[in-house]
Amino acid sequence: MAEFEAVQIDLWCDDVDRCAGFFRRLGMPERFRFPAEGEPHQVEVEAAGVRIGFTSARAGAELYGIPTTPGANTEVVLWCDDVDGLHEAALGAGGETVTGPADSPDGRLRFAWLHDPEGHRVKFVQERG
Repeated sequence: MAEFEAVQIDLWCDDVDRCAGFFRRLGMPERFRFPAEGEPHQVEVEAAGVRIGFTSARAGAELYGIPTTPGANTEVVLWCDDVDGLHEAALGAGGETVTGPADSPDGRLRFAWLHDPEGHRVKFVQERG
């Protein structure tokens, strides 16, 4: 059986630069861009050893015949040490609140949901010690 070498999540976007820029402003460094100049078909950022790719929905349809709907039925979950601070940073980076920071009913977690500029749902989760 094959062994996994890495994990990457790809999100289809209408505006790859705008979507990738949102995550870069949250502190995720850019690791890949294609093509290197001009309108990108793919940009990838990295956090905690996982890459998140932002793929052009237009390029996917035109070049590969993959029909897509940006933002539909996706969620990126980011575990962090400060949900409130990251939520504020995300709003400043162009995110829109879905559910503001709150504690789980059992008090073990703090979490918040928002949409990135392309409508992908992003959840921030913090374990309570």
